[in-house]
Amino acid sequence: MRHHGQLPREIRTAIRQARAAQGRSQSDVARSVGLTQKHVSNIETGRVVPRFDTLLEMAWSLNLDLVIIPRSIRPLVLSLARGRAGPDAAGGAEAAWFTGLTDEGEQEDDDDGN
Repeated sequence: MRHHGQLPREIRTAIRQARAAQGRSQSDVARSVGLTQKHVSNIETGRVVPRFDTLLEMAWSLNLDLVIIPRSIRPLVLSLARGRAGPDAAGGAEAAWFTGLTDEGEQEDDDDGN
């Protein structure tokens, strides 16, 4: 999985989908981490690769965690997370965005900030 100088699409999608599921705007997230809306937009669309501390602050502001796992167990972790995000789960809006992610993170990007 190569990313050629971009934040992986899967991470960008997770950030954007979590933000949308919480009904938060890019401006709201930007304010919470001390960025501009344009910078958040550029991160979400892959035009800018954030510093690690910025990525971590964005994740935390969206009630997300960054987790490092061995690639060999990635399918299991995704399966478990999807199960928690299912219709009978208590995760609600916070978890609903996760169901659209594929194992390769091939969900479509949009450039309109949503």
